Amino acid sequence: MHGDQPVELTPKGFELLSVFVENHGRLLEKDELMDKIWADSFVEESNLTFNIRQLRKILGDDAHSPKYIKTVRRHGYRFIADVKQISETDKSKAEENNRTDYEIASPVAQSLETVSLEQPAALPKTKKFFAPAMLAVITFLGALGIGSWYIRSRGFESNAHVLSASFSSEKLSTNGKVVFAVLTPDGKNVVYTHGAIADKQSIRLRHLDDGSSVEIIPPSDEIYYGLALSPDGETIYFVRRPRLTGDLMSIYRVSARGGIPQKIVTDTEGWISISPDGARISFVRCPYGEEEFCSLWIADTADGKNERKLVSRPRPFRIGDNRISPDGKRVAFAVGQSANASNEFSLAEIDLESGTERELTGEKFFNIKNIAWLPDKSGLLMTASRVPNKNFRIWQVSAANGETVPLTNDSESYSILNLDKDATKLVSSQVKQDFRVRLLSLENPSVSRVLADGSTVFYAPDGKIYFTSIMSGNDEIWSINADGSGQRQLTNNAADEGVPIVSADNNSIFFVSNKTGAAQIWRMNDDGSNQTQLTEKEGGSPFFVTPDGEWVYYRHSLTSKLWRVSTKGGGEHLVLDKVKYRFSFSHDGSQVAYSERQGEERILTIAALPDGQIVKTFPLAIPKAILHSVVWMPDRKNLAYITSDRELENNILWLQSLDGGTPQQIASLGNEELGGSGLSVSPDGKTFAVAQGRWLHDAVLFKGLR
Repeated sequence: MHGDQPVELTPKGFELLSVFVENHGRLLEKDELMDKIWADSFVEESNLTFNIRQLRKILGDDAHSPKYIKTVRRHGYRFIADVKQISETDKSKAEENNRTDYEIASPVAQSLETVSLEQPAALPKTKKFFAPAMLAVITFLGALGIGSWYIRSRGFESNAHVLSASFSSEKLSTNGKVVFAVLTPDGKNVVYTHGAIADKQSIRLRHLDDGSSVEIIPPSDEIYYGLALSPDGETIYFVRRPRLTGDLMSIYRVSARGGIPQKIVTDTEGWISISPDGARISFVRCPYGEEEFCSLWIADTADGKNERKLVSRPRPFRIGDNRISPDGKRVAFAVGQSANASNEFSLAEIDLESGTERELTGEKFFNIKNIAWLPDKSGLLMTASRVPNKNFRIWQVSAANGETVPLTNDSESYSILNLDKDATKLVSSQVKQDFRVRLLSLENPSVSRVLADGSTVFYAPDGKIYFTSIMSGNDEIWSINADGSGQRQLTNNAADEGVPIVSADNNSIFFVSNKTGAAQIWRMNDDGSNQTQLTEKEGGSPFFVTPDGEWVYYRHSLTSKLWRVSTKGGGEHLVLDKVKYRFSFSHDGSQVAYSERQGEERILTIAALPDGQIVKTFPLAIPKAILHSVVWMPDRKNLAYITSDRELENNILWLQSLDGGTPQQIASLGNEELGGSGLSVSPDGKTFAVAQGRWLHDAVLFKGLR
């Protein structure tokens, strides 16, 4: 109670409060609390911190000046409010005085002592928490063993067979080329796309009983982005666009027996869902404007008519996967942003008739990739990741109370999510990155040498190479000598760390990390010690540290503009008001190079700092190509850059003289995707380091998740 008003507590919040009161004054380690509250579940520590934050909010408590729950750094929590045991005599006196400070919630509790909280005197009377009413909460401890189990079991109660059956999984592919897959309603077949990004792609159907496959749509030069089936399994809906044309994605429908696809909706993203009666389709459009970054729509499945916008979000928030509910009255959707590597994605729904929007859970995630309604409407499943854990797990979300619990706890990352009609089977996909750092000589660039597994790379002034790799299970920073010797891991924690750059004296490494909950710039010694956070608010990915070691320049994670921060700490400052994915600095830091669009073509631009005045421009070797990354050569006379085509393939390394003239092709780098930092050059200018690779997608079938 708060005054005379009841205050709602989630089941987990109630259990947590009960444990605190029972153990008042005693330090409760985080592991102990996790064991008490989530004894039979695999959950992350962030679940505990979220529930404590919610409990503090209900109690009107302040983490910085606590009256109830005190944080003991690196250990746990202590309940510090006074707790008073009230005897049966005291209860009788209270009754005689016509006080209703407590009530017996269950006959089971009548023989137990009742416990109340003494309100701290400093709390204002107008906001005084109704402490005597807490007697009812604490009295209920006698029934907690039964009650909390009942609430929890009701919250996650579902008749979905795949959730109650013993764990059983089967790989449906192993070549890394199955990006999308859906089960037919009867659970007997899987419809899937086949082909990597650089391949011709097709749609196939696999019979689960014998493993045989038939082709529904033959391979073509089009890229698929989404897949769905009608409730009767007779119609396939998919999202695709032609390669290399610049055309937008469109939604098509085709008979499951094959035939000519019919285009029904244009200008969409890949997330689509079909209503239970098969009459409507929900989808996402992203115009990427300031006021409307992404929006959720619905239309007729027959011909795409009767389009209606349901909800939209401003920049930088995007709308992702969406699913129409089993009763056809609501659409659940993932919404948020993950550019700054923090937990800002949520799960919401909108009522199709009233337009009312509400959150399905108060818990936030780094990203939510796919969602699926359970047929009995007891909740949803989703594939999601929560900082600091990198892996995307399969989660269950309760419709009763919004509580979430992970169903997978392995080292795999899952993406797509689709159930058959009766939820006896679940098809998902396992996603892995396969990126490598390789070196190529300027003298013989046609021959390259793989140095290590890694997705970003940086040559230090002393010739040592620093890179980001998932070799230890998540993104960490490593160092290695150019000859492959002396490989060493420099960071090691559950957060993601990457994009290392090194100071001119080789003593300091600057990198991005989200271990405080969002992407911030950090500094550490060259051996990984003395890690210190530099940015507090406006973080991002570092590009350059000035020769005097005073400043680090970086791309802002949300705005993609150029910022800088002092290496000694302090305020973050906007430097260049231009939205760019990548900037490259001259050796003295006086100039910066980046890509600009000029009509239908792109140019290489060099601007002076700090005023941003244009110094020079160069036409690209391939005018309509995408400029992926640029580096200044050590001779101070040339720039090197990589161009890619519209699909980020056909990567070519070029050398451009600062005096002008035609660029010289150095090497063809093939079709593999370029890593985050793309390109780096050795101090002597004789060797280039490139991070390249691909993402592998393989379908997996679950018949049980318990």
